[in-house]
Amino acid sequence: MPKSIKAESVGLREVNANRSSDAAAVARSATTPVRVDEITRTLPFYAPSVLTPLPIFCHREHLFPYSSYGDTSATPAPRAFRMVRLENEFLRVEVAPELGGRVYSLFDKRIGQEILFSNPVVKPVRILPVWGFISGGIEFNFPMAHSPTSIAAVGCATGQLGDYAYIRVGEREARSGMEWVVELGLCAGSPVLVQRIALRNLTGADHRWMLWTICAVRSTEDTEYIHPPHPALVHDDRLTTLEWPGEGLNWERNLRQMTAVFWKPGDAPHLGAFHHDLGFGLMHLADPAQLPGKKLWTYGQGKHRCWANDTTEGSLAYSELESGPLLDQSEKSIFPAGGERRFEEFWIPVHAREECERLKMPKLDLQPMADPWLGWQHSPWQSEWEAFRTGTEPLPASTVPTGLELEDALRREQATGNARAAEPLALWLNFRGRSQEALALVENNSAPTARRIAGLILWTRFQNPAGARPHLEAGPLHDPVAVVELDELYAELGLTNLRQPLLNSAPSHRKVIERRVHLAIVEGNPELAIRLLTDTRWPREHQRYVRTELWRRAKAALKEVDAPVPDFLHEDNLAQFGAYWSDDRSAVGPPENRTQRA
Repeated sequence: MPKSIKAESVGLREVNANRSSDAAAVARSATTPVRVDEITRTLPFYAPSVLTPLPIFCHREHLFPYSSYGDTSATPAPRAFRMVRLENEFLRVEVAPELGGRVYSLFDKRIGQEILFSNPVVKPVRILPVWGFISGGIEFNFPMAHSPTSIAAVGCATGQLGDYAYIRVGEREARSGMEWVVELGLCAGSPVLVQRIALRNLTGADHRWMLWTICAVRSTEDTEYIHPPHPALVHDDRLTTLEWPGEGLNWERNLRQMTAVFWKPGDAPHLGAFHHDLGFGLMHLADPAQLPGKKLWTYGQGKHRCWANDTTEGSLAYSELESGPLLDQSEKSIFPAGGERRFEEFWIPVHAREECERLKMPKLDLQPMADPWLGWQHSPWQSEWEAFRTGTEPLPASTVPTGLELEDALRREQATGNARAAEPLALWLNFRGRSQEALALVENNSAPTARRIAGLILWTRFQNPAGARPHLEAGPLHDPVAVVELDELYAELGLTNLRQPLLNSAPSHRKVIERRVHLAIVEGNPELAIRLLTDTRWPREHQRYVRTELWRRAKAALKEVDAPVPDFLHEDNLAQFGAYWSDDRSAVGPPENRTQRA
C-alpha cells in the first residue's frame, strides 16, 4: 500500500491553524478516503470551424494531418462536458477528457478557492499549431506545444491503489504514432496533486518531440512569480538574457507586454505564483535532473492583455507556469525508436508567501505506472482508419493519419480498383519522405483534389514550380486555401498578370485579402495595400507575421520606414523564436512564412 504524500513545509499547517476549515480538514484526514467519480459540467462553448476540408500539407504554419481551425463562433451555445473528478479532504480536481485531458479545476477545499485559472467558457482562438487553442487549467503538450488535440477527446482511465487514487489521460498521437499518458493522483491526507508522465515510441522510426506542461493561473497586478535568482532568457519583442528577477520582472504589474521567461540552465526545483491580493498561490516542484525546463508566460498588464481576454469572458486574464524536460521551446529533441521516458512532478497550493520557498520535494512510495497506455479508441478519426487497416470497415473519407502503418491496407484497396485510395496513399507516402512514389499516384489523376496534391509535391518537394502550375490551376479553386496556394505560385513565377483575375474570382476570405495586399505592393500601389489592411477586420493570430511584413513593405514603399505596426493588424510583436511550427522545411507560402524556425 502506498504511503501518503506529505508536503514538507515548515509552518505549513501553522500558517493556517486559525482557519476552522483547515482544522476540520486535518481532523478528517485519518478517515476521509480519496475518491474518483464523474460529473457533467455545462459550459458556454464557442464552436470553432475548420479552415478548409482540404488536407493542408507542405505548409509550415499548419500541422498535417490535423485540421486547422479558421474561425470561432461569435456567440456561444451551452455544451455538456464530461469531467472526471478526483478528491480528498484537501483538494478537488476536475479533469476534462474531451478537452485534451486538461485539469480543468484544482479547488482548495481548505480555503474555498479555485487555484487555477479555470476558464468559465470554452473559446478557441488562433494559436499554433492547429489554430484552435483554449486557455485555462493544466494542459499537457506532446510531441509539440501546443498539443494538436488540446481541444479534442483523449483516452481516460481511473484507478485506486490503497490510499492513492488517480486519473490517467493520454493517446497515441496521430501524426507520429508516439504515445503519451499523464497520471494525476491524490493521496489521502495530502494537499499535493501528483503528476506522472509516460512517453513511448513504438513506431520503428525516430521522431522530433517536446513535452511541456502548461498551467494557467490567474493574473493580477499583485501576482508575484516565484523562482530563485537565476540566469534567464527573456522573449518579448527581443531576445535578451538577464539575471532573474532583473528589474522587478517577478511582479506581473511590471510586465508591459506578452513575455516568456525561460530559466537556463534550469537547476532550480521549484516555480510558482503567489497572488498577494487573493492570499494564495500555486507551486510546482520537480527534480531538475528530470525536468529542468521552466517557463513563465504572461500577456502582461499593457496592450497585449486583450489577447488573454479574447480567450474568455468578463475581462479575465491569466499567466502560465510551464515545465518540461527541455530548457526552452526552441528545442526539439529526438525520441528514438523503441524509446520510453518517465517523469514525475507535483502541484502544491500555498496559503502564504513564506511557504513558497519552504516547500520540499514530496516523498513518495507509489507503485510504478504499469502498462498505462490508452491507445486510440477514444478517437473516431483514428478508429475508422484502424478498422480500415484491419479490413473490418471501408476506406474512410477523412484525412489519412500519418502515424499509422497504412501502406499495405491502402495498396490492397487500390488493387481492388478503388480510385479513392490514391490520394490518401499519396499523402501518406509524401509525409514519409517517399515523394516520387506519391507523385506517381496523382500526377495523371484528373480529380481537382489529386491535381492539387500533385502540384504541391512538384513545387515543394522537387522545386519545380513551373511543373506545378498546370496542376494547381486545375485544383479545387472554390476553396480559398487552394486559391492562395496558386497565387503564391504565380508570385514565385513572376506571373503578375494572372494574379488579379484569380483573386477577383476567388471566394471572400481574409487569406485572399492578404494576397490582394501583396499584389498591390508588387504592382506599385502601396496606398491600396494600406487601405486593404486598414479596412479589413482581422482575427488575432499568435506568432504569425504575414500582415506585419506586408504593412512594413507598403510603408517602406511610401518611404515611411519608421512607421509603427498598428495593433489592428492583430499580430503580436514577439521576436521570432521557438519550435512551434511543422518540421517540414519545404513550405508553401511567401518568404515571411518560410523563414520561421522549425
